[in-house]
Amino acid sequence: MKFIYVLLVAFMISPASADEMFCMYPDNDTRELEQVNSCGPINNGLLTVDPSLMTKMMWSKYGMQCIYINYPKDKGWFYINQNGLGRGSPFSHDNDCTPYQAGVAIGLVNGYVVYFNQVMDVVKTTEYTWASNFYKGYSKVCIGELTKEYDRYGEHYQLKGGQCGFIDREFNVVVQVAYPHESTPVPESL
Repeated sequence: MKFIYVLLVAFMISPASADEMFCMYPDNDTRELEQVNSCGPINNGLLTVDPSLMTKMMWSKYGMQCIYINYPKDKGWFYINQNGLGRGSPFSHDNDCTPYQAGVAIGLVNGYVVYFNQVMDVVKTTEYTWASNFYKGYSKVCIGELTKEYDRYGEHYQLKGGQCGFIDREFNVVVQVAYPHESTPVPESL
Protein backbone atom coordinates (compact mmCIF):
# COMPACT_ATOMS: atom_id res chain seq x y z
CA MET A 1 0.00 0.00 0.00
CA LYS A 2 2.97 2.28 0.56
CA PHE A 3 3.57 2.62 -3.17
CA ILE A 4 0.02 3.91 -3.68
CA TYR A 5 0.73 6.84 -1.36
CA VAL A 6 3.94 7.54 -3.24
CA LEU A 7 1.93 7.62 -6.47
CA LEU A 8 -0.46 10.18 -5.03
CA VAL A 9 2.41 12.35 -3.78
CA ALA A 10 4.15 12.08 -7.15
CA PHE A 11 1.02 13.35 -8.91
CA MET A 12 0.67 16.25 -6.48
CA ILE A 13 4.32 17.34 -6.75
CA SER A 14 4.73 17.08 -10.51
CA PRO A 15 1.44 16.76 -12.35
CA ALA A 16 1.77 15.19 -15.78
CA SER A 17 0.59 17.05 -18.81
CA ALA A 18 -2.35 15.50 -20.63
CA ASP A 19 -0.16 14.24 -23.47
CA GLU A 20 2.77 12.99 -21.39
CA MET A 21 3.22 9.23 -21.77
CA PHE A 22 4.44 7.23 -18.77
CA CYS A 23 3.97 4.08 -16.75
CA MET A 24 4.43 3.55 -13.00
CA TYR A 25 5.16 0.19 -11.39
CA PRO A 26 6.13 -0.98 -7.87
CA ASP A 27 9.87 -1.70 -7.85
CA ASN A 28 11.05 -4.87 -6.10
CA ASP A 29 14.29 -3.29 -4.81
CA THR A 30 13.10 0.12 -3.67
CA ARG A 31 9.54 -0.92 -2.74
CA GLU A 32 8.47 2.40 -4.26
CA LEU A 33 6.72 3.35 -7.47
CA GLU A 34 9.11 3.89 -10.33
CA GLN A 35 8.22 5.76 -13.48
CA VAL A 36 9.26 4.81 -17.01
CA ASN A 37 8.23 6.22 -20.37
CA SER A 38 6.41 3.04 -21.39
CA CYS A 39 5.68 -0.39 -19.95
CA GLY A 40 4.99 -1.82 -23.40
CA PRO A 41 2.45 -1.72 -26.24
CA ILE A 42 -1.32 -2.22 -25.90
CA ASN A 43 -3.14 -4.06 -28.70
CA ASN A 44 -6.86 -4.88 -28.53
CA GLY A 45 -6.90 -4.11 -24.81
CA LEU A 46 -4.02 -6.47 -23.99
CA LEU A 47 -0.79 -4.95 -22.68
CA THR A 48 2.50 -6.69 -23.47
CA VAL A 49 4.99 -5.64 -20.78
CA ASP A 50 8.58 -4.88 -21.73
CA PRO A 51 10.65 -7.91 -20.57
CA SER A 52 13.26 -5.63 -18.98
CA LEU A 53 10.64 -4.45 -16.46
CA MET A 54 9.46 -7.91 -15.48
CA THR A 55 12.45 -8.66 -13.23
CA LYS A 56 12.22 -5.24 -11.57
CA MET A 57 8.61 -5.55 -10.41
CA MET A 58 7.31 -6.48 -7.00
CA TRP A 59 4.65 -9.23 -7.27
CA SER A 60 1.56 -10.00 -5.19
CA LYS A 61 0.83 -13.40 -3.69
CA TYR A 62 -1.41 -14.08 -6.73
CA GLY A 63 1.47 -13.60 -9.16
CA MET A 64 -0.10 -10.39 -10.42
CA GLN A 65 0.60 -6.70 -9.98
CA CYS A 66 -1.25 -3.45 -10.50
CA ILE A 67 0.48 -0.73 -12.50
CA TYR A 68 -0.60 2.73 -13.63
CA ILE A 69 -0.45 3.74 -17.30
CA ASN A 70 -0.81 7.19 -18.83
CA TYR A 71 -0.77 6.58 -22.59
CA PRO A 72 -2.43 8.79 -25.21
CA LYS A 73 -5.30 6.32 -25.77
CA ASP A 74 -5.13 4.28 -22.56
CA LYS A 75 -5.00 5.68 -19.06
CA GLY A 76 -5.56 4.02 -15.72
CA TRP A 77 -4.83 0.91 -13.71
CA PHE A 78 -3.77 -2.36 -15.34
CA TYR A 79 -3.34 -5.80 -13.85
CA ILE A 80 -0.29 -7.62 -15.19
CA ASN A 81 0.88 -11.19 -14.70
CA GLN A 82 4.34 -12.73 -14.55
CA ASN A 83 4.05 -13.81 -18.19
CA GLY A 84 4.19 -10.13 -19.17
CA LEU A 85 0.55 -9.68 -20.16
CA GLY A 86 -1.90 -7.15 -18.74
CA ARG A 87 -5.49 -5.96 -18.90
CA GLY A 88 -7.09 -2.74 -17.74
CA SER A 89 -8.82 -2.59 -14.36
CA PRO A 90 -11.14 0.33 -15.11
CA PHE A 91 -13.15 0.51 -11.89
CA SER A 92 -10.39 1.58 -9.55
CA HIS A 93 -10.61 0.70 -5.90
CA ASP A 94 -9.06 3.23 -3.53
CA ASN A 95 -6.46 4.34 -6.11
CA ASP A 96 -5.58 0.78 -7.11
CA CYS A 97 -6.90 -2.02 -9.32
CA THR A 98 -10.25 -3.52 -8.40
CA PRO A 99 -9.37 -6.47 -6.12
CA TYR A 100 -8.62 -9.79 -7.75
CA GLN A 101 -11.10 -12.13 -6.05
CA ALA A 102 -12.83 -15.45 -6.66
CA GLY A 103 -10.26 -16.28 -9.34
CA VAL A 104 -11.11 -13.30 -11.57
CA ALA A 105 -10.45 -9.62 -12.10
CA ILE A 106 -12.73 -7.14 -13.82
CA GLY A 107 -11.97 -5.40 -17.10
CA LEU A 108 -13.72 -3.72 -20.03
CA VAL A 109 -13.75 -4.74 -23.68
CA ASN A 110 -15.57 -2.46 -26.11
CA GLY A 111 -17.32 -0.75 -23.19
CA TYR A 112 -18.65 -3.96 -21.59
CA VAL A 113 -17.52 -5.74 -18.44
CA VAL A 114 -15.41 -8.86 -18.81
CA TYR A 115 -14.01 -11.13 -16.14
CA PHE A 116 -10.48 -12.40 -16.72
CA ASN A 117 -8.19 -14.86 -14.97
CA GLN A 118 -4.50 -14.72 -13.99
CA VAL A 119 -3.30 -15.59 -17.49
CA MET A 120 -5.39 -12.67 -18.84
CA ASP A 121 -7.86 -14.94 -20.62
CA VAL A 122 -11.40 -13.56 -20.65
CA VAL A 123 -13.52 -16.18 -18.85
CA LYS A 124 -16.82 -14.29 -19.13
CA THR A 125 -18.06 -11.50 -21.36
CA THR A 126 -21.16 -9.61 -20.30
CA GLU A 127 -23.52 -6.83 -21.34
CA TYR A 128 -22.86 -4.92 -18.10
CA THR A 129 -21.21 -1.50 -18.19
CA TRP A 130 -20.02 -1.51 -14.55
CA ALA A 131 -19.21 -4.19 -11.96
CA SER A 132 -17.80 -4.46 -8.46
CA ASN A 133 -15.38 -7.12 -7.35
CA PHE A 134 -16.84 -10.28 -5.83
CA TYR A 135 -17.61 -9.91 -2.14
CA LYS A 136 -18.80 -12.98 -0.24
CA GLY A 137 -19.48 -14.62 -3.61
CA TYR A 138 -21.46 -11.78 -5.21
CA SER A 139 -20.68 -8.96 -7.63
CA LYS A 140 -22.88 -5.91 -8.10
CA VAL A 141 -23.38 -5.28 -11.82
CA CYS A 142 -25.00 -2.42 -13.72
CA ILE A 143 -26.08 -1.36 -17.17
CA GLY A 144 -26.68 2.21 -18.24
CA GLU A 145 -25.15 5.44 -17.09
CA LEU A 146 -23.93 5.88 -13.52
CA THR A 147 -23.18 9.30 -12.09
CA LYS A 148 -20.85 10.20 -9.23
CA GLU A 149 -22.28 12.21 -6.35
CA TYR A 150 -19.35 13.68 -4.39
CA ASP A 151 -19.29 14.45 -0.67
CA ARG A 152 -18.96 18.05 0.46
CA TYR A 153 -15.15 17.77 0.40
CA GLY A 154 -15.09 16.56 -3.20
CA GLU A 155 -12.94 13.56 -2.36
CA HIS A 156 -15.33 10.61 -1.91
CA TYR A 157 -18.35 9.80 -4.01
CA GLN A 158 -21.30 7.46 -4.30
CA LEU A 159 -22.54 6.04 -7.58
CA LYS A 160 -26.13 6.77 -8.54
CA GLY A 161 -28.47 5.70 -11.34
CA GLY A 162 -28.19 2.93 -13.87
CA GLN A 163 -29.96 -0.39 -13.63
CA CYS A 164 -28.18 -2.68 -11.20
CA GLY A 165 -28.42 -6.09 -9.61
CA PHE A 166 -26.15 -8.88 -8.35
CA ILE A 167 -24.58 -11.98 -9.88
CA ASP A 168 -22.99 -14.95 -8.13
CA ARG A 169 -19.59 -16.48 -8.82
CA GLU A 170 -21.08 -18.65 -11.57
CA PHE A 171 -22.31 -15.40 -13.23
CA ASN A 172 -25.97 -16.23 -12.54
CA VAL A 173 -28.23 -13.25 -11.82
CA VAL A 174 -29.37 -13.47 -8.18
CA VAL A 175 -30.89 -9.96 -7.94
CA GLN A 176 -32.53 -8.74 -11.13
CA VAL A 177 -30.59 -5.99 -12.95
CA ALA A 178 -33.34 -3.39 -12.66
CA TYR A 179 -32.60 -1.13 -9.67
CA PRO A 180 -30.78 2.20 -9.33
CA HIS A 181 -27.25 1.71 -7.97
CA GLU A 182 -28.05 3.48 -4.72
CA SER A 183 -31.07 1.29 -3.88
CA THR A 184 -30.21 -2.13 -5.27
CA PRO A 185 -31.36 -4.83 -2.84
CA VAL A 186 -28.52 -7.09 -1.67
CA PRO A 187 -28.71 -10.89 -1.78
CA GLU A 188 -30.08 -12.39 1.44
CA SER A 189 -26.79 -14.07 2.35
CA LEU A 190 -24.84 -10.78 2.31
